[in-house]
Amino acid sequence: MSEPQKPLGTLLTASNAISALRGLMTVPVVMCLYSDQYVLAFWLCIIAALTDWLDGFLARRTKTVSEWGMVIDPLADKLLVGAIVVLLLMKGRLPAWYVGAIVSRDLIILVAAQWLQRTSKLVLPSLMPGKLAVTAIALTGALSMIADPDSAIVTIPLYLSCGLMALSLWVYGKRLHGILR
Repeated sequence: MSEPQKPLGTLLTASNAISALRGLMTVPVVMCLYSDQYVLAFWLCIIAALTDWLDGFLARRTKTVSEWGMVIDPLADKLLVGAIVVLLLMKGRLPAWYVGAIVSRDLIILVAAQWLQRTSKLVLPSLMPGKLAVTAIALTGALSMIADPDSAIVTIPLYLSCGLMALSLWVYGKRLHGILR
């Protein structure tokens, strides 16, 4: 399990700019979904997924992992994924219980991270189970844009992402408990 780290305080890095761009991609993706342009929204989501990989790669490769990046990156992910799943719920392409689970998990993680940062000045990096959960959620959303929402191609990743969300919450909770002791 990775330990909390003291990253750079730098805001202006290439990886942070890429993360911010991903957050801004929420607008065109939402516009496409709103106007039922699901295939274009799907491809924009693929590009967003590539930027998620690229920003992390650049930050590690150039040794510019920063506190700002540790906030901007997951915030961009949550903004984009949250907007997508809520709109897909409104379009009847994802079930309400699933969107509720995603939003609840993200709120729990955001509140806990804010509390930890304020009380101990620690900014915790994302963990692999959380990254896998977000990837599975994004895959579920993307597939629900281009396939029948009741098909196995959507329902299998939907249930897989639920398991990964539960695992990630458990791992984050365990890590937080360890820090508090």
